[in-house]
Amino acid sequence: MEIVGTSRQGTSSRNGDASIDIEGLVKSIREKLDKLSCLSTECCIYKVPNRLRKINEGAYTPLRVSIGPLHHGKEGLEDMEEHKLRYFNDFMQRSGKSLEELVKIMEEMEKEIRDCYAETTNLKSEIFLEIILVDAAFIVELIIKHNFRWIVTQNDRIFGKPLMGDDVRYDLLLLENQLPLFVLQYLFEMSNVNWNINDDETMSDYFIRLSLHWLKREDIIQELPVLKYINPPKVKHFLDLLRSCLIPTKDWQASVPEEKSPSVSQASVLEKKSQASIPKEKSLAKVKQIIDYIKRHLIPRQSLQQSKSKFDIPSATELHEAGVKFKVSSSKNLFDIKFSGNILEIPHTRIIDPTECLLRNIIAYEQCHYNDKFFADYSMIMDYLINTSKDVELLVQAKIIENWLGDNNDVSNLFNGLSKGVNIISDDYYFTELHKELNDFCEIPSHKWKATLRQNYCNTPWRVLSIIVAAILLGLTFMQSLCSLASCHK
Repeated sequence: MEIVGTSRQGTSSRNGDASIDIEGLVKSIREKLDKLSCLSTECCIYKVPNRLRKINEGAYTPLRVSIGPLHHGKEGLEDMEEHKLRYFNDFMQRSGKSLEELVKIMEEMEKEIRDCYAETTNLKSEIFLEIILVDAAFIVELIIKHNFRWIVTQNDRIFGKPLMGDDVRYDLLLLENQLPLFVLQYLFEMSNVNWNINDDETMSDYFIRLSLHWLKREDIIQELPVLKYINPPKVKHFLDLLRSCLIPTKDWQASVPEEKSPSVSQASVLEKKSQASIPKEKSLAKVKQIIDYIKRHLIPRQSLQQSKSKFDIPSATELHEAGVKFKVSSSKNLFDIKFSGNILEIPHTRIIDPTECLLRNIIAYEQCHYNDKFFADYSMIMDYLINTSKDVELLVQAKIIENWLGDNNDVSNLFNGLSKGVNIISDDYYFTELHKELNDFCEIPSHKWKATLRQNYCNTPWRVLSIIVAAILLGLTFMQSLCSLASCHK
């Protein structure tokens, strides 16, 4: 390569017939580097990864309303923009704040809000702040009107139309349709709402409580959690709130008020104190909690990769043929799946049209934000148990699955497809112990032939009676033969 010229304007490099303006290239790269923004630790709202989106794009796309900048202006969502402005006007009147005051508040929060989005937006500040302000006020009004229906007007497009209300609820739980919760809480504090607030809770906690009432449905949240267990100050947005309500409660949540789980030494101190102050049976329960905590969090668990064949557990039908009985659990937590004796207890699950959408968005959020992939683990265990419509039928008969889709094949297809494109950290797989217990049970040969005997020959009272009669007749025949042989020898 020949160097041609070294003037003050820059150095040019010639390679054959092509020349490079080195000074221009350096300037271009430097300008891009200067424009780089610092990555924020507050990032919590993401675009769905393409490998997940391409499997079912509709699961991540709002049907009725766009929230935030990622879907703003999308075709088919224009109708709700006018209604959002109506809700914004209601909020402005309720708060007593002028439009200028609200815009100024948003301006002061702009950087903090932008930091919450993983995808940098090129929207001008004026457009971005308008979207955030109108959408946030819309959500705050939505929560208020849901909890205090007497303020809803008769011509309200959302609460006057049940189907519309359901669609909006599910749209507000999409990963790409989120607003930072601190924005909603800040506006809520200006709304002059003070009904039924407890003395020991803040306005922010009260907003979360109202939001949970808005979320409470059999297919979303079956029962409201205790606020301190979901750690309100750390909730990022509505989808994060939903996940916080559904994931397994920590081993120590029921008895230890601290946010962080105790270490082994701390657990020992707590154990000694509890033995001195509570009855014996409660002390034993505490010991069990310590053991469970150590087993789950401190003892290294076998990974799926280390023993892959051991974790290819049989389907529900195959487990049934091996003698496993299915029972609906009294627990409302999806993850509280337990195996004891020959009984597999699984919490009740209602499967409706939006179920796949909810699960996919929580899974996508976990893939982007959390190390603990609880819902990916849940989708995997259900994928193992359900291969065909016959597996679904067994779980429906046990009242574990409530199928509102109509066809059992639709349910099996749902669970068989959830794990596609999902990365699972095998060493942290939540159901490792359950897999091992089920495999150990199925490897005992006697379990299968006993189950076959019960299912094929002792499954009705008449069959049991006929087997007993046949056994008696066989015994009498055998005795008669012995008597005949004895008489012949005489």
